[in-house]
Amino acid sequence: MDAARGQVGILALLAYLPLLLTHRGMVAADTKPYLLLDPRGLLQDAGSMWQPDFAMGTVTHQNLGFLWPIGPFFAVGDLLGLADWIVQRLWLGSILFAAGMGVRWFLRTIGWRGAAVLVASMAYMLSPYVLDYIARISVILLPWAGLPWMLALTVRALRTPGWRHPALFALVTLTIGGVNATSLLLVGLGRSDGLEDAFHH
Repeated sequence: MDAARGQVGILALLAYLPLLLTHRGMVAADTKPYLLLDPRGLLQDAGSMWQPDFAMGTVTHQNLGFLWPIGPFFAVGDLLGLADWIVQRLWLGSILFAAGMGVRWFLRTIGWRGAAVLVASMAYMLSPYVLDYIARISVILLPWAGLPWMLALTVRALRTPGWRHPALFALVTLTIGGVNATSLLLVGLGRSDGLEDAFHH
């Protein structure tokens, strides 16, 4: 149990600490400026497809996806009075941490144990793939972070009868796929390949 907690602690430190120590006080131009300028206002408007405040009115682009989880995350940070740069770093760190923990849970689901689980989780969490997105459209990384959770839940759903794991799979899909459907579809391709490899092993 202590070793397991140690692995989780290492993943958490690697996910959050470097981000919180980098360019302190600076905010990256990430996803939508209103997440930082007026997150509660963005949430309030996200429920409607029509945006009357822009030009003579327009249909919103992907705003509905900000209802969960990125909008509430920044709104809670605003309510708590946290500095914008800290809320942003916590959001980015949470994406990395979720990815690492997802790989850890998936590998343990298919029978991996020991240090190899931590190494694989760190390798996925710290993948160079994130560099192109993390400081400008971080919400695109949600399907990447959710992929290992989807893999683990699919394996568990096939092994265990009942509705629990399929329902959790649906909640993960809702959480990671609200803003960009294309990235979610690409994750589905990765899921099918990953499951084939998992069952062959």
